[in-house]
Amino acid sequence: MNIEHLKTFQEIVRLGSFSEVAKELGISQPAVSFQIQKLEQELGIRLIDRSQKVIMLTKAGKRLLNFAESVEGEREKLRQDLEQMREDISGDLLIGASTIPGEYLLPTLLAKFKQRNPAVKIQLDVSDSLTVISRIRDNTYEVGFCGITPEGKDLASFKIAEDEIVPIVFPGHPFANRDEISPQEMEGEPLIFREATSGTQQSLTSLLGRDGTDIKKWKPQLVLGSTQSVISAVAAGAGIGFVSNLAIKGSPVKQVRVRGLRLTRDFYCIYRQERVVSRLLEVFIDFMKTETLQRG
Repeated sequence: MNIEHLKTFQEIVRLGSFSEVAKELGISQPAVSFQIQKLEQELGIRLIDRSQKVIMLTKAGKRLLNFAESVEGEREKLRQDLEQMREDISGDLLIGASTIPGEYLLPTLLAKFKQRNPAVKIQLDVSDSLTVISRIRDNTYEVGFCGITPEGKDLASFKIAEDEIVPIVFPGHPFANRDEISPQEMEGEPLIFREATSGTQQSLTSLLGRDGTDIKKWKPQLVLGSTQSVISAVAAGAGIGFVSNLAIKGSPVKQVRVRGLRLTRDFYCIYRQERVVSRLLEVFIDFMKTETLQRG
């Protein structure tokens, strides 16, 4: 049964005139008559008593009117239910992130998303950048965050924040109270690096090379597996480390400036191109894009 024909039938009862319905719907009067005829042919019974000067429903017409009104009510209820489903997001969201976004950027954002969507259960795993990208590819993580743009067309990404990698020293170090040091002064210093799969270390190597600094002359005395371990080692006087400036707030270490060197990088939200299939993931991606715009 054609829903539009049912609506036309309801309008005839409401307005009491085929011509008025035609004006209301923006169609010709013969088109209105045709729709009613199609209903009567389909049901095999007269719906309107055409012997009367005014619109009079037959017994079958009255029964159809009750049915049409119930259908309209169900349509509206369905619309409201679906709208509510769109608003009430639920489900599990497994996220992977490298150290800096996982420990310093995402907790606040995820708390905000959770407040808006209390039925969502979120799990955040923190690991190195290459692991995050690999686990997005193999569908372990639905979405990830790190400081490396993924290669290949299978992954999509967008920028969520900017970061700066800075050299840090312990407060008693000779560099601690200087406004600036030269790159050459770094060459003889004991250095502390992150592991090779770390996004921070990969960004450091790439950015130094871009600025013409030969990182091979910078020999690390320690290679550590986390940002916090680098900060702790620096605070203990083990050498000069390189970490995100987001990570040193409240720590005892001192940031130093190296002349002509500013190591900035971006953090990205990454997901599989074909993976935005769930309403939850779609809403989360939209949320992150909106938050990124608001942060400017």
